[in-house]
Amino acid sequence: MAAGRLVGAPVPRMEDARLLLGQAQFVADLEAPRMLHMEVVRSPMAHAAINNVDVSEALAFPGVRLALTGEDVLSYGKLPSIDLAGPGNAALQRMLAVGRVRFAGEPVTIVVADDPWIAKEAAALVSLDLTEMPFSLDAEEASGSSAPVVLYPELGGNIIHTARQSVGDVDAAFAEAHHVVDATYRVHRYLAAPMETRGVLADPTGAGRRITLTSSTQFPHLLRGFLAGVLGLSEGDIRVIAPDVGGGFGVKCEFYPEEVLAVVAARKLGRPVKWIESREEHFVATTHAREQVHHLRAAVDAEGVVTAVTLRSVTDNGAAAATLSVTPASISSAMLRGPYRVPNYRAESHSVVTNKTPLAVYRGAGHPQAVLCMELTMDRIAREMGIDRVELRRRNMLTPADMPSDRGTAIVLAGAVIYDSGDYPGCLDRALELAGWTSRAEREADARSRGKLHGVGISCFVEETAIGPYETGHVRVDGSGKVTVLTGASPHGQGTATAIAQLVADELEIDIASIIVHHGDTDVVPDGVGTFASRGGAIAGAAARLAARKVKEKALVVAAEMLQAKPGDLVWAEGEARTATGASMPLAAIAGRSTAWNAMPSGISSFNLDEKAHHQVPGIAFANATHVCSIEIDPETGELEIVGYAVVHDCGTVINPMIIEGQVLGGLAQGLGGTLFEELRYDEKGRLATKSFADYLMPTAADMPQDVALGSMESPSPLNPFGMKGAGEGGTTGSVAAVAGAVADALAPLGVTVASDGPFTPPAIRRLIRAAETAKVA
Repeated sequence: MAAGRLVGAPVPRMEDARLLLGQAQFVADLEAPRMLHMEVVRSPMAHAAINNVDVSEALAFPGVRLALTGEDVLSYGKLPSIDLAGPGNAALQRMLAVGRVRFAGEPVTIVVADDPWIAKEAAALVSLDLTEMPFSLDAEEASGSSAPVVLYPELGGNIIHTARQSVGDVDAAFAEAHHVVDATYRVHRYLAAPMETRGVLADPTGAGRRITLTSSTQFPHLLRGFLAGVLGLSEGDIRVIAPDVGGGFGVKCEFYPEEVLAVVAARKLGRPVKWIESREEHFVATTHAREQVHHLRAAVDAEGVVTAVTLRSVTDNGAAAATLSVTPASISSAMLRGPYRVPNYRAESHSVVTNKTPLAVYRGAGHPQAVLCMELTMDRIAREMGIDRVELRRRNMLTPADMPSDRGTAIVLAGAVIYDSGDYPGCLDRALELAGWTSRAEREADARSRGKLHGVGISCFVEETAIGPYETGHVRVDGSGKVTVLTGASPHGQGTATAIAQLVADELEIDIASIIVHHGDTDVVPDGVGTFASRGGAIAGAAARLAARKVKEKALVVAAEMLQAKPGDLVWAEGEARTATGASMPLAAIAGRSTAWNAMPSGISSFNLDEKAHHQVPGIAFANATHVCSIEIDPETGELEIVGYAVVHDCGTVINPMIIEGQVLGGLAQGLGGTLFEELRYDEKGRLATKSFADYLMPTAADMPQDVALGSMESPSPLNPFGMKGAGEGGTTGSVAAVAGAVADALAPLGVTVASDGPFTPPAIRRLIRAAETAKVA
């Protein structure tokens, strides 16, 4: 696309052609000379003492090169949790279990062999002598002082962390309350299921035994640091590459045992070692998501203004502290009030270990849980007090005049919650207009005439995006005028490279086709943070544009000498420096003049149009949105159909509306999946019962609403030099509460109270209806 204003334009994604033509290179596609293959032997029990691990038969199997147990790697460090400090670190996971196993699926042994099939056969020969121990699958029970099972005796209990928030005088507000709502909300357990499972290839054949780890990861630079810390190596001894990554959604924003084990095995054998996760392994060993229980109380005055909220919650973190272990509890407690004032607030949110697969972040992290609780509570207040639920929301919402708004809470790693900008009432109004709110009575009557129940759910939220601490950008121009951008972001399907190229093209006023963006290699991009928390476009994009601005400023100085003018007399337009008399010098010629085989131009201190920028984030940029979901339910069968959906999203300055639309719709699909279909279930032995897509129902294109009405607003963030916020998670964050609210609205006439996020399968809806009918009879 030719030079012109590209920011705000629906520029086609630069990344797609090679993906569509099958030219992508995922970890599973990679080969290396003399490559070996790793298989992981996992615990078949939820909780057991390890009496002995016998690998002798496996080692004797032809083609097997190595077998390691927990005792063999005991000298290495535990896997870190970057958001956890204090006694809870007792729950950090080892790369292989030692002494006891704490969840079915925990790595116990690895076998490395000449090919993957030999490795799998030999792994089946490993003998595990285990003594089963009592296990815990109930986080509320596990959080008590008399919990029947304590996973880490040195911890003295199962609570690894408590996030506390305190704002205002909660007790005084409840003492004066006109009405009080007391509710418990349950959020079930499910997981991200990217098309590509996890995979690693560790190659130790670099000079001086330098290791190259290729991993399907969202944060190669952080992975390099974690790996160095666990193995006791220098970061300079490690190169990490994130090749094409087939989806992440937060589960690849983790540091896993297999990433370390492949490196340890490769260094011991002096040969490359590859491991590709099976789908069953993904279910039992990749981090799970969401599961929380929230006990919420709200104090309300006679006008429906919520004056105080208290929250006591429990997050089921599974058997160990993951890389981002307490972030879900921290976010859900810090962000519970969403766009509503609620001047008095107190929260106590426990992260608790149980004998399940470890839990961590998934698209939206703790935001969907918080939004679900607050929006269902707002609807309950409206019903119980006889106030229109839209009017109730308007009475409680922050307005643009309230910005910035210090909420008095904080999010672990990210910092203070201070809303920077946004028009929450305006967003609600536009979403209602798109959804045809004023005609809902007619739609309800039509559904009733066909024997259906009609319901509408409203979900208004604010979410943390574009977090720090920083990101890097590096822009260089060669003598042909081609521009190379290096970014510390590590995208995996978002279209970040296109967005960054748009920003750089606008700054230099050049054709976007002349720009190439590189990422995901710690040798090519020495410093970076990664892609998570909706930060790629906003933070990495800002760093890249700032670097491009430095290039432009330097180019003007060089061009001034070439044009025999003063730098201040030049302007930059359409990719060239221009004088008032019409003389000009194009970017390519300026880049050629700046090279080291020429004398250094006066006014600059370094050769080449080659500049770096380090964008330090001053605070969190908060995006917001409103979702409105319309459904119909057949009360006889429990079948649910989404008949209308509207979203208005505000992510500050929009870089590419087409990419944002894709992010919102993709996030919506994942939110609907979790709310309508997906659920992880455990059996009576504490083992995961849903270990494949035969047991775990995923949404398809046919399950998406036929027509999603999308709108956008722009409230630029004062915390970003270009006003940008993030947009990657809002589709998921808002959809959970919107669907749950619609189900609650549809079933309310039957006496049903919805107090969970589902999944609202037909049998589950029938159970809700039957329970309400039974309660009426009683």
